[in-house]
Amino acid sequence: MFDNLRSAKWSIAASVPLSIGAMLIFLLPAPASAASATICNGSLAPGTYHSIVVPAGDSCDLGVGPVHVRAGVTVGPGASFSLGFELGPNTGTISGGITGNNAAQVQVHNARINGGVRIQGGAGPFGCAAPFPPTCFNDFEDNVINGGATLNGYNGFFLGFIRNHVNGAVTISNNVVPDQIDIGSNTVHGTLNCSGNNPLENTGSSPGPTPDIVTGRNTCNEVS
Repeated sequence: MFDNLRSAKWSIAASVPLSIGAMLIFLLPAPASAASATICNGSLAPGTYHSIVVPAGDSCDLGVGPVHVRAGVTVGPGASFSLGFELGPNTGTISGGITGNNAAQVQVHNARINGGVRIQGGAGPFGCAAPFPPTCFNDFEDNVINGGATLNGYNGFFLGFIRNHVNGAVTISNNVVPDQIDIGSNTVHGTLNCSGNNPLENTGSSPGPTPDIVTGRNTCNEVS
């Protein structure tokens, strides 16, 4: 379901004089990229992808995969990206990290993410078609994240960061949602930083569910 561009191969016959062959090298087209990004608008089948881009306003549903992404996932303004569900099966590996820029929602479960998570901004609490329309929410659960995670300035309906194993610093800051911000049961090999969240993290009816294990400084409001 994605293009695999093959590098062009050129050869110069031995009978061509060296001087002419050298000149021809400058006239040959540059080889095409060995792989290109997959533009996702809808759903993608299990498989291996170079990189995935979800354009502004579009939705990308990978189901439960498994998928293997080599060079990252980028989610555009107002776009939605989902992989897996709570307490579901392993969904694969995303190398190159996950980046969201004012995305409507990013939901990743049971994946290995190499390269970290960087989610900046949001697109409001409503207007999403799945999985619980019309609400939009960010949710990372049961992942192994190498490279840390930053979720800053989200304004969707809910934000969850639960049961992740993170190698690197985690920052969850300046998120304003009408429902809850649940952070708990994570193992963080680094610092866990919370600030400017409204409501205060882990103060709703379903927080946590248990305190985080953090090797560095922890400024988040933990489950009591």
